[in-house]
Formats: sequence, structure tokens, C-alpha cells
Amino acid sequence: MSRTIALLAALLVFAAMPVAANPSITVYAEDDSSGSKGVVNVSISAENDDADMSVDVYVGIVLPDGEIWTIRYDVWSASIDPWISNIYVPPWFSMGRTQYWSIDLPSENPPIDAEGSYYFAALLTRPLTFEAVCEASLHQYNYQPGGSAEITMINIPGGSFLMGSPETEEGRLSNEGPQRTVNISSFLMSETEITEGQWESVMGWNDCYVVRGEEFPVEYVSWLDCAEFCNRLSDSKGFQRCYTLSNVTYNGVHINTADVVFNFEANGYRLPTEAEWEYACRAGTTGRFYTGDSSDDLDLAAWYTANSDSDKQKVGQRQPNPFRLYDTHGNVWEWCNDWYYTDYYGTRPDPDDNPIGRDSGSERVLRGGSCYDIADFCRSAYRSHAGLYYCHRYLGLRVAKSN
Repeated sequence: MSRTIALLAALLVFAAMPVAANPSITVYAEDDSSGSKGVVNVSISAENDDADMSVDVYVGIVLPDGEIWTIRYDVWSASIDPWISNIYVPPWFSMGRTQYWSIDLPSENPPIDAEGSYYFAALLTRPLTFEAVCEASLHQYNYQPGGSAEITMINIPGGSFLMGSPETEEGRLSNEGPQRTVNISSFLMSETEITEGQWESVMGWNDCYVVRGEEFPVEYVSWLDCAEFCNRLSDSKGFQRCYTLSNVTYNGVHINTADVVFNFEANGYRLPTEAEWEYACRAGTTGRFYTGDSSDDLDLAAWYTANSDSDKQKVGQRQPNPFRLYDTHGNVWEWCNDWYYTDYYGTRPDPDDNPIGRDSGSERVLRGGSCYDIADFCRSAYRSHAGLYYCHRYLGLRVAKSN
């Protein structure tokens, strides 16, 4: 703590200034009331008995490596800005004032993204003279990012299949064809959809639209959130990241925007390609579902609108497919790695080897249907799509890994 005080003093240059008796300030930081590690709430309380005294408020944070950031704290709007500055406190400050704000974690601004002790600090000074009028207040906040998770991965053997649906298939849409032969190399795929427990273990937060428990599939996660999940899972297992995310911005705990570079040669966890997903879902079958063609057949394999009351269910409760994968039909939609294109099938060669999709686009592929959907939307060939940032109560994921 003495080192932290010294660093703060070096930044603010106020430690040697005379201290007045009346004003005082305290700073406090804690996880939010729900216990989530994804948000830290910070409050600053100040008292000033001298109505004629104007003061400036400085708020700073000391990072675990000793770097100090000064945060501009706007009394009026409670916003945070990384630039060093001071804020005039109006006369009503004499009656006392408490300001609150929240920082979504992990955060780039200020940079709270690594495990360690962070110290929030606050100080009152006289305008222009920078004379301290109270002792600095420090509060320690310990950030513990997500860890690892045990995920059962199934070895999917290499092989060939007809991707897409025949024109005669019930419920077929034009974006599911023309069918073509696709050759897939062996890879690993998670036995079930990623659960709430697995997600929270890795990410440190759970923002599901409906929080049901550790064995239920995670949902309300964007494609960008899933890419970050894969990266952190790779880190925890000592594998190379498949995704490089830069210029990241957040909306709450969710990644809102980011520039993404994908490295298919990396050995870490990733989302399955669209071709891998359909190949793994079919597992050698050719019907609408891996259990057959009728709704009764789907009942054996999936939670969908006819049997789920439109609510997600525990993973692994229905009949698995021949590869021993559960819930590839229904429960929650599963993000794929590929950009979505309506004419994707008609622009690929036949036969096609390990297609990974196009290099750019505006939306990513979703597969499998959900507990909210009718049987047609849960078919092996059905394709949906959404923006990278989009979160919804029925959007989840399943991870893959190259052999």
C-alpha cells in the first residue's frame, strides 16, 4: 500500500501540500450487487463545510504494474474519460455529494483486464493552485478474471457428405442449395452446447436473458463474445488463440464492436465452420434431422417449441447423434465461424475441401434452431444469421478445435 500511495503522490504532486480540515472525500469500489465479476461499481463521497470554498475533484487508478491513470470524473453526467483533467465542483458541494458510476469488465478504459489489485484514488484540491484541501482517499479493488472450464470434446472423424438440402425436403429454403459434396478433415467439437457454468468459469460473468443454472446452455451472447470466450479458453489450456480482436468496445459486459483477424492455423478453440457444423450435426445421416424426417423423430433429439414450453433445457438430455453430440437440433442457436451469404452454396466448388467461408461480410451464420422454434428451423440444413454484436435469449454456441 505504501508503494501505491507514493505512486499516487508522484502523479498528483499533492502529498506535500497543506491539508485543510473541513473538506473530505472517500472512494469505494466493489462488484455489483448480483455478484457478477463483469461490473465494478465505484462511488465517491465528498463533504465540504465551507460554502465559499470551490474545489476540484481528481480521481485516479493505480494498475497492478504500477502505472497510474488519472480519470476525469464529470460531476454532472457521471461519465469517465481517460484524459488528465480537473472538474469544478459547484457551490451545492458544501452540502455533500456522492457520485456513482460503473465500469464494465474487462475494461480498456481504464485498463482493468488482468488479474491483480487495482487502487481507486480521489483527492480534492483548490482550483488553479493544486493545493490539496483533504487527504487522498484510496480503495483497493481485486479483479479476478475468468479461469478455465472442463469441456468434453468429441473427435469428429474426417469424411465427405452432401451439404445442403434436396429440393424435395419439407421446409427447404433456397439458401440451402444447390447441394454439393464437401470433404471435411477430422476435428474436435464440444459434446454439448457451452453451458452457463462453463461460460462463467471462463469469462467471469453470466448475462443470460434467463439464468437457469450451470447445466443449462448459455445464451444472450454475441459472436464477438464467443470469439473472446474461445480465446480465453485457449489461454487457459495453453493453446494459441484463433482470434485477434482489436479496437474493442463494450456494451455492458458484451463486446459491441471489434476488428477481427482469424487464424485457422492456430491450435486453439474456435467456433466451427458452417460446413463442419452441418457435417457434425448430420453425423452420416441424410434426413431433415439426424433422427429422421418427422416431428416425432425430432422429439427424440431436440428441445423445440412443441416440447420445451419455449424455454431452454439442461444440455445432454435428448438422444445424441451417431457422433455422440447432443442438442445440435434445438435448445439454443449455435454461432458458426463463417460470414453469412445467401448464395454461398452456389459459389463454392463441387467437391469442396474444408471450406471456411468468405473473408468479409456483415453477419455471421447461426445453425440448429432453438427451444423457441418450429421443427423446420431445427433441420440439419437450415441456415440463419445475425450481426457480430447481436445478443438474443436463444443464441448460444458450441466450440470446435482443429486436430
